[in-house]
Amino acid sequence: MYADISTSVSKEQKETARELLKSLELSRDGCVYVIRDRIRWSFYIERGKLVYASHSLDSFERLERHLRMLSREVPALNDKMRSELRLMFDDPSPDNAKYKVTSEILCVEYLAILWLVNENYLPKTMASKLVARIIQEVIEAFLGLQDGKFGGMYYEHFLKETYCNLSIDLILEIVTQRLQEWYKLGPAICSPYQCPYLVSQKTAEKRMSTETVQRLGRILRGFNFCQLGALLGKDPLAIAKHLVPLISDGSILLREPLAPLNMLPRTYYLAPAKEHDNIEKLAETFAIEEKANTDNISSISKIVLRQSVKTSKIVCIDDSESMLGIISSYLGNEDFQITLIQDSMKALMKINSICPDLILLDIGMPNVDGYQLCSLIRKSSNFKYIPIVMVTANKGLINRARANIAGATDYLTKPFNQADLLKMVMRHLM
Repeated sequence: MYADISTSVSKEQKETARELLKSLELSRDGCVYVIRDRIRWSFYIERGKLVYASHSLDSFERLERHLRMLSREVPALNDKMRSELRLMFDDPSPDNAKYKVTSEILCVEYLAILWLVNENYLPKTMASKLVARIIQEVIEAFLGLQDGKFGGMYYEHFLKETYCNLSIDLILEIVTQRLQEWYKLGPAICSPYQCPYLVSQKTAEKRMSTETVQRLGRILRGFNFCQLGALLGKDPLAIAKHLVPLISDGSILLREPLAPLNMLPRTYYLAPAKEHDNIEKLAETFAIEEKANTDNISSISKIVLRQSVKTSKIVCIDDSESMLGIISSYLGNEDFQITLIQDSMKALMKINSICPDLILLDIGMPNVDGYQLCSLIRKSSNFKYIPIVMVTANKGLINRARANIAGATDYLTKPFNQADLLKMVMRHLM
């Protein structure tokens, strides 16, 4: 089923990520896995062309993000569908075992894409665009790896159906152009996964209106550039270009990528490649949004003002006062409206009056536990599709299964840090 693969590079010689990708053109149909810096990279090949690519860091978040981007063209890919998809394919409970395949054989997120197509939620033409965008993002990250030994493992890829096949030469040229543009944004911006925060409203108001600054502050609350691209319907590279002036003058502070994406190589450390002449565009999927208007501040102002922004309401239910305090401190500076509820007996009445956008619900509470309260909340038509995240120290599959049966959308395991909580909140409020 599998075998070691090697290129013409000897053990003493170093190889570049580009050389490895080029070697795939001569590979037989299948999947090549490469392990570098604790990240597993997967490249699926048919007839010398790429039909899918993935890496092991937050692969389902990557799929969800691209589905959100695509939902502007395919309304069926709404928040509810994306939540259901995660429960079916990114959940280890026994109830969903029929969707599981060993990760060495097939990326789980690709199974989700197959399901969307087979269930007629995603047309094949849109599946092609989705897969192409995911491939682009993965290749951009892979080309940032330092030279070294790229030993890999070959498998039959077991893809039941493929939706696009991309020329490796052409995608390398397109991605190289994009990486040159990312490099030019350094040292201000070093990674597409850095998170911009508005920290100086007064400085920003020298460049744009107060209304625009306020809206921008509500958007820049923990999303990285790739997530902002999905949220605003724009290329992350274009958004990064627009925000550079505000980063340079101190209006915006960039935080390091949240784990595990902080393990990915940085774009600024990548030496700029030689210029390419008149490279044919791969597809509109890979086109960088360039407009005649070069005024970045004006452009980002227009983007922000078109975006409907509201202060998200989060309800946290936990009998532990200290846990509520921790959650409040983690989220307090992120421009959310937070309501803390310690008595589960009174929670349902308060939820009805608040109409939250997200509920964080502890499982182990006296009187009415999290499972019971979740079921009660779901019985109300007003809260049928509100994201409910169960928070618990129990990691067992049985607990996850019970949470799913009760109607939970997701599951957050204690202990967690601020990055874990923000990541979960952003997942459901994006």
